[in-house]
Amino acid sequence: LKQVLVSFCRFLPSLLRCASKMQRITDSRFCSATPIGSCDIELSAPKPLESLARRLRNEASEHRVWLWHAYLPQRLQHAESRAAAVAAVTPFHVGTGFLDRDGDADDCTSEKKVTRHSSNATCSTCMEDVQSEESLDQGSSVVGRVWELSQDPLGSRVVQAALERADSEEQRCLLAHELCGHVHEIMRCPHGNHVVQKIINTMQRPESLQFIIDALTHQDNSIVQAAKHRYATRIIEHLLRVCPPAQVSEIVENLLKVVGTLACHSVGHYILRHLLECGTKDQQYQLVRSIEQNACRIGRSTFGGIVLETMLTHTAVEDKAWVARAFAQDPAVMLCLAKTKRGHASVLLLLDTLQGYGDHRALSNMAQHMDALKASRFGRIVAQRLETACEQSCL
Repeated sequence: LKQVLVSFCRFLPSLLRCASKMQRITDSRFCSATPIGSCDIELSAPKPLESLARRLRNEASEHRVWLWHAYLPQRLQHAESRAAAVAAVTPFHVGTGFLDRDGDADDCTSEKKVTRHSSNATCSTCMEDVQSEESLDQGSSVVGRVWELSQDPLGSRVVQAALERADSEEQRCLLAHELCGHVHEIMRCPHGNHVVQKIINTMQRPESLQFIIDALTHQDNSIVQAAKHRYATRIIEHLLRVCPPAQVSEIVENLLKVVGTLACHSVGHYILRHLLECGTKDQQYQLVRSIEQNACRIGRSTFGGIVLETMLTHTAVEDKAWVARAFAQDPAVMLCLAKTKRGHASVLLLLDTLQGYGDHRALSNMAQHMDALKASRFGRIVAQRLETACEQSCL
């Protein structure tokens, strides 16, 4: 019982941090725009709208800013007063029933039981209303307002729908080029970055995306800064996947200059993994050489172990051997990787590579730190593999 209590107290701070992080993620998802088609919500009852109307009626005489104002149809967003908003909302039709102006529905019950699912359902209903009012099939209301709408949770989805339903490449280019001069801002926006992703995925000609590449390469260090941003890095990954290598060569060159920095960054390491998995042979070769040169720095980083594991999985055997020897030169680096959850898997791959090439000296140097390995949770897994490799090498 004492051991159980000690273990529980040891992991309690980690559990509390995870719970806090999940709460923040859950709260942020409510206000963030998501790509169209990511979820399908069925509305079986008008409960969310009843609660919304009840709130409007209770606050009709007050002058306060309501957080869910942006999720209403546009005719409600620009209402001159709360009374006008109530008059506009109450006859709104949802599902199979109408909302009575007299408020006969059980509003109190529905308001107390509002959940995140019901809030999303309200957003989905309002989105359908906006689509019907704005005539998205023709896209006439989006022209001239792409930059404005892309910064809004619902407006972002409106622009995405207009891009999907555009009849020709020229219409998509007309909408996309409204973002010229705002590329840096829009790809860092939690809602606007989905619009840029939709532009990249719907354009049929890669040359139509040149204005995004020009914006990235026009300013010094803008590519590296974008690769470190949680939203902008998605744009670079999509460009590397869609555009031919010659078109994005300048972007890749700038990324390869700072491999050591990106490999140790919490967001930047994703772009390196993408290059290792989907890049050309020449890009992979240059990236492997850079990882080899920055072995000590990458090996002491939490995210560097993830990049190393990806490299050992997707590159040629000769490249693996060079990198394995570079990391084995400093046993302290291998020891640092072996003690982490994300790094011990890469150490196992390094040991397999060294054993395959018969590098017994590197294995023996690593075996000198066997006690330190057995003192950690993930190090024990590495220690077992190392003991097996040493026994086989002696035979």
